[in-house]
Amino acid sequence: MTKGKNGQQKATENVASVAVWIAERNRLRDWHEYAYNNRINRRVIAEELSFAKSVCTQNSAVRKLLDDADAQWFNNEVIDKAAHDAARERAQIQSSRVTSDNSILLKRLAELEAENQRMRQEIKAFKKQQALVLDGVPGFKL
Repeated sequence: MTKGKNGQQKATENVASVAVWIAERNRLRDWHEYAYNNRINRRVIAEELSFAKSVCTQNSAVRKLLDDADAQWFNNEVIDKAAHDAARERAQIQSSRVTSDNSILLKRLAELEAENQRMRQEIKAFKKQQALVLDGVPGFKL
């Protein structure tokens, strides 16, 4: 870019330079070198094309070019969103199953603890009876 150009001229030049950059990446098929989190690294492209990183978000034409290239090169975001939604749904189903299983197990645990308590009381009573029988009841010796 040269000095003395207004913002609109700079914006037009930025759009053209991004379009050329994308065409060059398509020709060389090296867009993975510019990948960051399944997107084009905006900082790297801004440095390479000598404009501010904010151009990538504030210039709607540049943003659209980059978003389209992201979708083409790094899988479509719509597909990713659908995959995320499906994964979220599976996780919610699994979570509800686990919650249901946990409540069933807690109920069973409470039943077993109550049964255990009754059995301890019965054993205690039988031990008392056994002690009486072994020691003999006063007046009744075996």
